[in-house]
Amino acid sequence: MTRRNNRPELRLWHDSAKNTPGLGCNLCREFELCGGLRVNTAFFDCLRFCCHNSENCDRVCRNNSDFVDRVREIGTFDLQNVPRAPILEAPMMPYFIPVVFHGNRRSMPINSEAVALPLFRMFNRKDSKPLFNEYTALCEDFVIQPGTKIILTGTAKDAPLERWWGLGGEKRRTIIRALKSAGVGLITTPNYSLFVDRPRWDDLHSIKRIAIIHEEFLREEMPTGLHVNGRTEADFERWIDYINTRPEITHISYEFTTGTGYAKRYKQHAIWLATIAKNVSRPLHLVVRGNSKVLPVLANAFAHISFLETSSFMKTVKRQRAHITANGALNWRASPTDSGATLDALFAHNLATVKKSMVDFSIPTNKIA
Repeated sequence: MTRRNNRPELRLWHDSAKNTPGLGCNLCREFELCGGLRVNTAFFDCLRFCCHNSENCDRVCRNNSDFVDRVREIGTFDLQNVPRAPILEAPMMPYFIPVVFHGNRRSMPINSEAVALPLFRMFNRKDSKPLFNEYTALCEDFVIQPGTKIILTGTAKDAPLERWWGLGGEKRRTIIRALKSAGVGLITTPNYSLFVDRPRWDDLHSIKRIAIIHEEFLREEMPTGLHVNGRTEADFERWIDYINTRPEITHISYEFTTGTGYAKRYKQHAIWLATIAKNVSRPLHLVVRGNSKVLPVLANAFAHISFLETSSFMKTVKRQRAHITANGALNWRASPTDSGATLDALFAHNLATVKKSMVDFSIPTNKIA
């Protein structure tokens, strides 16, 4: 007997092969940009997902009293009015990049060609001032070996993402300049979310914010990966058109966690990502985070790929030790430490073991470094 999956969001996943479009979609003035929704539930148009409580709602929706202001802050939903940016040369990043969230309980610098750090640990949450403007200080705080390439990941929960946008352009630029001085080699833009239970204007607003912030980073001469979030194939088609007209976009990024990481959904998003690589007229470097099962497909589609790996660090903090089973699977066992002991040895072991397990994927050898 097959167990039934009752996740309500499954019915809200866009699927143009199985579902019919909403009858009201082609009447919408944003239909050309949106492309319409095809979900497995009764709806006329995406206002079906309006909460009808605009006083306490933060969604970008035509029924919300601040709709005009939310559109004005991004200068319309159209991507093509985003200013042009310079073409920058980014340092070549390896295939495997561990994410390091802090330097607590460690004393030995990490032995890795590159590491990824959280963008939102780079500035003070109270006064928005940069916390680092020197490479040595950044390495000391996160216990990183000098000479290590540093990438910042903009993937986060909604609250930090909104804080970054709420800083305003000038404060964001001040932080970016400090990060450049601190030796950061590449940043992935904040991953403003596209939710399956919200009107499509909210999606279009998030997509535009991603493009705006990407341009801000490039304008300050900071190499940046464009986070190409999408909810439908039309969203990815818009990204293809945008990237093709913007040679300054050399890196894109994506995360396979939460909705995009679900077993029944990640393959569709991997296909959409591979479509970008196929239809953009130049090689692209993909920076990906989350479900590693997508790597074989994506590594064969993109010219270069870097995987931001979080398990080594998080499992170490939880005192778990990695091992590879007889059938080649990665597994974890409890590994308690003495009170006050450092985690250097456990972290080094976990990094080496997880990296070895990654090589077992069917990935072209020229993509692994």
